[in-house]
Amino acid sequence: MTISALLADQLRGKQLLIFDFDGTVADTSPLHARAFAEVLSPLGVAVEYERIAGLSTADAMRQCLAVAGLILEEETLARLVADKQSVVRDMIRQGLQPLPGMDDLLRWARPRYRLAMVTSGSRGTVNLSLAALGYEGWFDPLLCAEDVAVAKPSPEGFLQACALAGCEADEALVFEDSSAGLQAAEAAGLQCVDVSKSLHLNSVDGD
Repeated sequence: MTISALLADQLRGKQLLIFDFDGTVADTSPLHARAFAEVLSPLGVAVEYERIAGLSTADAMRQCLAVAGLILEEETLARLVADKQSVVRDMIRQGLQPLPGMDDLLRWARPRYRLAMVTSGSRGTVNLSLAALGYEGWFDPLLCAEDVAVAKPSPEGFLQACALAGCEADEALVFEDSSAGLQAAEAAGLQCVDVSKSLHLNSVDGD
């Protein structure tokens, strides 16, 4: 695999690479958008997925409902969250692919760096997805929505990952795609690669 001079410079001095999952490692965003729409459309709630990308399912639900002027009891919200998670997991079981360039990057990085993951996805959905991609056990620590008190754009997950890995902020590099994730990385004081722009692969030889 080859990496660009820009990515090589960003990797210099790093020990820990922290990856988001949805929209960063795998192209799950269309699946999540469809699942939200399927669950919320009976309530007359429109979903603009770009506005909720990177949020936990519960936070995303609350935002969609608030825009529609709806306030639901927590029990009803929990049911909607569970329904959405069930729908998207069924979609994932039907087939999932890593985003272009990501499989090469992960396989190149795995023997060279410690890999971690901080995602707003639920643990059940993320574990299912990683197993489907063949990445089970690759990320340590693996922090999901259930592992933090406040999801992205809070920096809590990134700070916790660094602490668990025994890594200083300047020794970690984050790979993210969403506005919430990029804000969280910045708030944690971590350098970040915005994969929605480019992974900067295939231009300069990497070893």
